Amino acid sequence: MRRAVVAVAGTIGLVIVTGLSAYAVAAPKGPTKRALSQTLTGATISANESALKVVSSLDGTGAALQHVSVTGKTFPLSGKLTETIYFADGVAKAKGTFKLSALDANAISTITGSGKCVSGTRVHKAEKCTFTFTGTYNSKTTITKVKVIGTDTR
Repeated sequence: MRRAVVAVAGTIGLVIVTGLSAYAVAAPKGPTKRALSQTLTGATISANESALKVVSSLDGTGAALQHVSVTGKTFPLSGKLTETIYFADGVAKAKGTFKLSALDANAISTITGSGKCVSGTRVHKAEKCTFTFTGTYNSKTTITKVKVIGTDTR
């Protein structure tokens, strides 16, 4: 009987040590820097707001609300943006600047810009990212299509 108790206690100890070792190997080791890519497609919903569908290489599909302010009255226009993106793993907030080219013959303008993450919730709380973006804005349909490329650390 005594041998059985010692054997069971030894087995439990071995299982605990193995479990702790596995955790130590798998435990997070701090922030990881990764490539970030997103596609945003949406429409203008007011003079300075857009609603967008976001597909992210890191976070999956989400929805964004973007606020813009434009400086100047002649093309190319410059502006600032703030964006709140709602993902299943948390909310990400970003800000940036952009340039909007003159409309072409089809009423489409080119968008270029850059930005960074500024705050968030859950996995985005301590997130740091920088990005650039390029895309188009169709002034007839108010549809915006943008591709974002950057780096993300969390």
